[in-house]
Amino acid sequence: MKGTTGLRRHDYAMEERLREQVRSGPRAAGAHRELSAWLWRAGRLAQAREALQAGLSRAEGAASLQHLLGLLFAGSEAYESAERHLARASAQEPMRFDYLRDLALVRAVAGKTAESVETLRQAAGLTDEVPADLECLLRLGEQALVQGGAKPERRPPKPRRRAAFVESLVARDPEMAEALVAGREASDPRKREVLRAARQALRRLIARNPAYPDLYFGMSLVAEQLGEIDRAIEAAEKAIALNPRYVEACLLAVRLYEKRGEPARAAQRCLTVTELEPQWLDAHLRLGHLLREQGRVRDAAEAYRRALGVKEDCEEARHGLERLEAALAQHPAEAAEGGAG
Repeated sequence: MKGTTGLRRHDYAMEERLREQVRSGPRAAGAHRELSAWLWRAGRLAQAREALQAGLSRAEGAASLQHLLGLLFAGSEAYESAERHLARASAQEPMRFDYLRDLALVRAVAGKTAESVETLRQAAGLTDEVPADLECLLRLGEQALVQGGAKPERRPPKPRRRAAFVESLVARDPEMAEALVAGREASDPRKREVLRAARQALRRLIARNPAYPDLYFGMSLVAEQLGEIDRAIEAAEKAIALNPRYVEACLLAVRLYEKRGEPARAAQRCLTVTELEPQWLDAHLRLGHLLREQGRVRDAAEAYRRALGVKEDCEEARHGLERLEAALAQHPAEAAEGGAG
């Protein structure tokens, strides 16, 4: 019958296309999720589960696969397995409202009222406007806890709840600060609130662990997003002082010095990167660009030559070197200039 909305169960051409996507990109979580969702909609639950589990063993950034597998188990009323996978998805991407919401619902259905209420509170803290159904479930859960003898909790204002959640998150796992930097523009009020909370957590961690360079690196990233470039540079340089081979911190310093209008300092840090990682093509190219912009033609040409030493057919380095060699030929005095260091 035409006009039906259901998916045909034996569209093998579509299945083959989706499986080919998985074969050509086995580390892409999206390909695994698309195939699994299609199998699920086709009613082939066992195969959907197999596809998800295969994806989890091979794909990168597999939170979406954990989430879908959790929903699949929930649909089969296997709530313990559903909770396990949904909890993993939320742990990997803790700022995803839908992951926390679904985890809370599964815990509620499984009779874990206290855990469900706590998860609902976390989910509510991630959105400016809590959906009416979620607010209703939260109130029902809190009432059930009170009736069971639990002491009622005075819910603080939403912004503070969100900030407290972010602070506790970064305190448990400082690397989450880097993940929190991504996403919305820093001008977004919610994003700035999250960043300030992450900064507060990092400050406390640094006070207790002043010799940990990763904490200063995270602090530098957060300060940069907040527009505090001077503080960001100070934190990045502290990370480098504690670990002179901290390549990521050196690259961050390059970007920060460029933002502050100090190309010479940026080039100095970029040179450090090329010394620590001589096979990083992008570092040589960036150093060449920085030196060229400062008029240090001979030094820039040398940086491009090193880039070509890493990759002989690098068009960007070849074109940059050709332009600079032409300039040197017209102005031989440039050849007497000092080196980049």
